[in-house]
Amino acid sequence: MVREFRDIQKKAVILRSCSSTDSKLGHYDLRLNAYTWASSPIRRYLDLILLRLLHTMLSKEILKQADYTQVEINRFCLSGMDQTHYKEPTMELKLAAVVQVQLGTELQDGFPVPVVQLLSVNQCFEICLEHTRNPIDCFSKTVCNASKPVYESYKEYQNIWSQLCQIDTAYNALEENDSVILEGVHITWSGDETNLQGFFYLTKTQKKQWCLEFDVGNCFLCIRLRDQKPENSENDAEHLDSSEILDLQGSLPFTWVAHAVTTKPKKQKNEDNQDKITFQVTKRSISYIPPNVSEQETNFTIEVIPKKIPYLLREHVIENLKRANNLVKNVATRQNLKEVNASKWDNMTDRQNHISQNKAVEEAVKKPFTVIQGPPGTGKTVVGIHIAYQFFMKNQDLLASSKFSKSSKSTLDEKPPKKPAILYCGPSNKSVDIVAEQLLKLKGVLKPLRIYCDQMEMCVYPYTGSDLKLCRKSLRDEKPKEELK
Repeated sequence: MVREFRDIQKKAVILRSCSSTDSKLGHYDLRLNAYTWASSPIRRYLDLILLRLLHTMLSKEILKQADYTQVEINRFCLSGMDQTHYKEPTMELKLAAVVQVQLGTELQDGFPVPVVQLLSVNQCFEICLEHTRNPIDCFSKTVCNASKPVYESYKEYQNIWSQLCQIDTAYNALEENDSVILEGVHITWSGDETNLQGFFYLTKTQKKQWCLEFDVGNCFLCIRLRDQKPENSENDAEHLDSSEILDLQGSLPFTWVAHAVTTKPKKQKNEDNQDKITFQVTKRSISYIPPNVSEQETNFTIEVIPKKIPYLLREHVIENLKRANNLVKNVATRQNLKEVNASKWDNMTDRQNHISQNKAVEEAVKKPFTVIQGPPGTGKTVVGIHIAYQFFMKNQDLLASSKFSKSSKSTLDEKPPKKPAILYCGPSNKSVDIVAEQLLKLKGVLKPLRIYCDQMEMCVYPYTGSDLKLCRKSLRDEKPKEELK
């Protein structure tokens, strides 16, 4: 608590967004991921720069170049003032201004109804409300089946739960609003209209310029092509139904939108420091495809939405279930498990547990897999500590009776087996920290080692070139304890 109080008293600094790890912490008190702030009335030159950048973003005119470069903004943040620098505002704000939107359709109660698909802030920036409103429909192409209490095989379990995990990943991907807009991307398309696929390349310079500090190969994509208008030709009529022909003929220029999910290429090649990003289109608002979509020199706008690490790990676990041992497969499919030989177990302290707690520890020692449930405050953490201690005692007995022990080693060439260890996992860093603090009290008997996740290690020991997507909530809330390092 004293350390946190000292951190609060530290002098505030001004940072440009995406310039460092500290600039991604967001607002601590308001719990906002992205925010900006200016003095009122305006007293600083940086406040004037901020307002000019906001005017630039809201401008309806296409700007050839930004008013300020990243180098200039970094210099302003460090110096705080630079009265010699001057930029003329390029926009006039007006009351009752008309906002341009693009409409689409969605099914409600079985009937198509008009909904807002795109909100145009200006001619070079729009917001897709379609995937924000319904990410599952945009990014999940599969039809999900209901889960079952018992599965015939692990393949059936994989088939059902892979679809459920894809839906869960798509639903939670937009929670932190960490999307990145890529402009001027060239896409190579393949497949037909029912199975549209494609790929594009990203260089290391582009990834650094666009602040892509995550794995682009595990993302959702919103692909947009502005200023499209259907040509009055017979080829267009063949690909449109009667309602779409009436809607598009004589209409204003529209933005073609396609939602996609990145896929892993069969052979990953890294030529000229380029990363090949392949994707599969999951939804298109209209079946009409403009002719210049397939042209090589067409510049697309791509909104990249990274998948969250916890949900991405679930997908990987389901995908790699075929490599798991029989115990894991039997647990997943709810098959009968063979009981291990019962062994004696002793309380590790003089404290007497509750009857249900003793029974839970005994069942965990006897069976290869045990589920222990209970509401908060019923002692599940204490039971977990006792189970860890009992497993430690069993490992000690195993080492004492091993034929490869030092006393029974036959030759010097034979290597002793690796010492067995106990892996204690938890749903959060805080839950594991509580158990680790209790196990440290038994340091004379046990030798606990606290292992943090990749995100936590990246926060404490960052390194350049990492494509690990850091969760802003973790950056703000979760920090490793000094006594557990």
